[in-house]
Amino acid sequence: MSTSPVLRSPAPDAAKSASQSKWRSWRATLGYAAFGLVVFAGFLFATFPYTATFSKVLAPMGFEFSSASQSINFPFGAELTQVRVSSTTSAAQYPVFECPVMTIAPSILSLFTLQPGVRVKANLYDGVARATIRPSGGGTAISYELDAVNIGQQRLFALPADSAASGTMSGHGKLWFSPTDLATDSGDGEMSGAGLAIKSDFLNAPIQLGNAQAKFKVDRGFLTIEELKTSGGDVTLSASGTIQLAPDPADSVVAIQFTIVPTPDAASRLSLLFALLPRHRGAQPYQLTGTLASPQIS
Repeated sequence: MSTSPVLRSPAPDAAKSASQSKWRSWRATLGYAAFGLVVFAGFLFATFPYTATFSKVLAPMGFEFSSASQSINFPFGAELTQVRVSSTTSAAQYPVFECPVMTIAPSILSLFTLQPGVRVKANLYDGVARATIRPSGGGTAISYELDAVNIGQQRLFALPADSAASGTMSGHGKLWFSPTDLATDSGDGEMSGAGLAIKSDFLNAPIQLGNAQAKFKVDRGFLTIEELKTSGGDVTLSASGTIQLAPDPADSVVAIQFTIVPTPDAASRLSLLFALLPRHRGAQPYQLTGTLASPQIS
């Protein structure tokens, strides 16, 4: 009796072919979807109103800005040059800040809330500043980071004409600004300084403050300095207190207490300066009062 060879069923090959065809179809669909997403994102970022949005989020804080030029910053965002941010509520002589180059991009999170905000990175006074600025609760919310900003180049907080400050500041924090009520502003942050010094024509040599650490908060119209300490300099400074904020910063009312302890060498070298300070018994702190424009020490 003869036997015939068993024929292989075509079913497995057909199933494999169908699976491969289905996978190719899915790959094509995913490819088209990815391409469409890239085109949409490119269109979104290319047409995003960067300067208009930046102006919109600054306005509630009483600020306006100007720039010399704008260009696309690949892959997403724009680059602005010669940026100046100025106050619209006070007649300050200098802008709040100015920088040669700033990159700006949409804040992705704020796009989902239909309240467009921006992320900015600025070359600021030999350092770098990063911030996310967006509308929030009828005002403006800011989260920021500062890295090695040269305080000697800023002009907003100017010392008397015969004095100058040097060193760098870094820090981070979150703030919220109301467009109408200064007393509802809020926030907190931390700052650190390095290589801080103050020089004056009145002194023979600069006062080296060394390094500094500070914590602050903003609440109910007050800027509260929770802690400020310096180390590694000619003097050790420790301070805390409040500044009652005013629409014009120069009119802000100061109520700060501080102690200042010089090194033996600094006590001799800066004897003229310490002779001008009120004489206190023991470790009683000094009181800094008045306004930012006209402070008094007692």
